[in-house]
Amino acid sequence: MITLADIKTSSTIVEDLDWPFDFSLERAEDDIDWIQLKPTVPFTVVAGEGTGVAFLAYGIGKLETLPLLHATSEGQSGRVATNLTEWLAILMAVPYWRDLLHFSDQGDLSEMRRTAVFMEKEYQEDYPDVPDARRRIMEVLPIPMLEDPIQVLHANVHATDCVVIAEDGYEYGSLFNKFKSSDNPSWR
Repeated sequence: MITLADIKTSSTIVEDLDWPFDFSLERAEDDIDWIQLKPTVPFTVVAGEGTGVAFLAYGIGKLETLPLLHATSEGQSGRVATNLTEWLAILMAVPYWRDLLHFSDQGDLSEMRRTAVFMEKEYQEDYPDVPDARRRIMEVLPIPMLEDPIQVLHANVHATDCVVIAEDGYEYGSLFNKFKSSDNPSWR
């Protein structure tokens, strides 16, 4: 199991996770008063993103063994990993995981796989610093290789057992979105 302490031993790893992977440990200290979970369970904010998003470890036990919930600023939430180590493995394998969920046709695994083909190409062109950052992280942290990271992400989001509740009582929706890869005109 990889711990937050393991990650924090290297400022380079912390910086690489922040950019280009947008998993900022420093943003874990942002305002969290807006976060309420259903069912009510203890949680710790592990990281954030540039858009005010939070990654929460929730439940009872050692932080590194708890599932991770992703809460967006657009009113969506869902489990993305069973623990921190699995999340890092997903993040290293499919750094475009948000797009896989966005273009998932409400959680269709085959649609997520189609989206991945397009996103691989886009990430190679638009995020040239990902391979070097990934290499540096993988050299320091014992992150396992997942046989099928897209399926693991898919299964986790489907297994969501805890959601965020807004201050007005609105229950956040699923991380899966209605769009398909064919909805993006540049992917045809």
